[in-house]
Amino acid sequence: MIQKYLGTLAAIVLVLTIAASTMRFASESQTLSGKAVDETSKLEFTIDADSNHTYEIGPRLRTMLEQGITFAAEGPVRILSSSVEITPKDVSWHENRTTITSTGAGLAAHLKWDTRPDSANGEHGYIYIQFPEIPWMKGKTLTLHSGGYQKENGDRYVLREVTTYQSGVGLSAARFLFALAVGLPVGILLHCIFWIFPLRKEKRLCMAALPPQDSQLPHTFYPNPVLEWTMWTILMGVAAFVASIMAVASAYDGFISHSIVWGIYIILGLGAVIAFATAYFTGKSVLTVRVDANGISYARGRGDLQWTTAAWSEILLLTQKSRTYQGNRREWLELQFKDNRKNLNITADIEGYGTLRNFLLSEFKPI
Repeated sequence: MIQKYLGTLAAIVLVLTIAASTMRFASESQTLSGKAVDETSKLEFTIDADSNHTYEIGPRLRTMLEQGITFAAEGPVRILSSSVEITPKDVSWHENRTTITSTGAGLAAHLKWDTRPDSANGEHGYIYIQFPEIPWMKGKTLTLHSGGYQKENGDRYVLREVTTYQSGVGLSAARFLFALAVGLPVGILLHCIFWIFPLRKEKRLCMAALPPQDSQLPHTFYPNPVLEWTMWTILMGVAAFVASIMAVASAYDGFISHSIVWGIYIILGLGAVIAFATAYFTGKSVLTVRVDANGISYARGRGDLQWTTAAWSEILLLTQKSRTYQGNRREWLELQFKDNRKNLNITADIEGYGTLRNFLLSEFKPI
């Protein structure tokens, strides 16, 4: 099961990462030393008049911005030419789960740049965009709302992080590893969706391999044989979904910074730790129940089971309980024993729960 899981996951991630390595966020961030790159970065911005209003970008302000916006390079990067086009428009963004629309502008920055031919292999550089201070708007804030960027001090934003390589082989490997930040979370998410079908098949096979039983006592009720895998898949799917949103949105904008890459891997790493711990303790706590004419026996975990037996006369109380949260109803049975041992909770994830519940309720009256 583990080999199949890892094999199919690796295949999906490999295909997606190769495809992602051809996208702009990877191809223009990992370059050959000395090779010129033409790119256009599209952004949307507003200039805040106060907390509720923004300035209209009129012809005069538009001209000052187009003439005053500057670009700077750091490291091995050299800017060969640049131009800016600003188009006044209404800009929309989300804030506290509310969509806000106000007057602003779209910005298209056309850049041609390269890196020094003698740049060291793996050397890093940056391209910045800096906005001018408008004389009659001193102290007013220009805010970017969409596009690929990362804000630094003041009004300077990083538009591109660049890493240079001396050979095509090194460049291809670097683009693949960089694109893995997109291919991995999206691949895990798609694999979690796909993995539902192998889990269903595995469950049927495991249940079919159990000793045959009839409707008469004694009867054994087994736990879901793939419950641990199900918990792992659900929790990894949640982590991958969050990381995928971050990765896909950044890739779509054409810019993924190294801090975003680390954020994606941290989310996936935390998700994997939580999912593994949950699956591990779920496997330790799964319940097998055996009912016969004399009483009930139960054991937790997988493998060699350590059974605990209670005669019917030793059961003090049986309670049917349920809880509803956000429309989802969870049901379980609670058995209380006369010898003050720990109460036994039988949850609905045990196979044949309905039959077991009906039998126990026919013997005892719940409170």
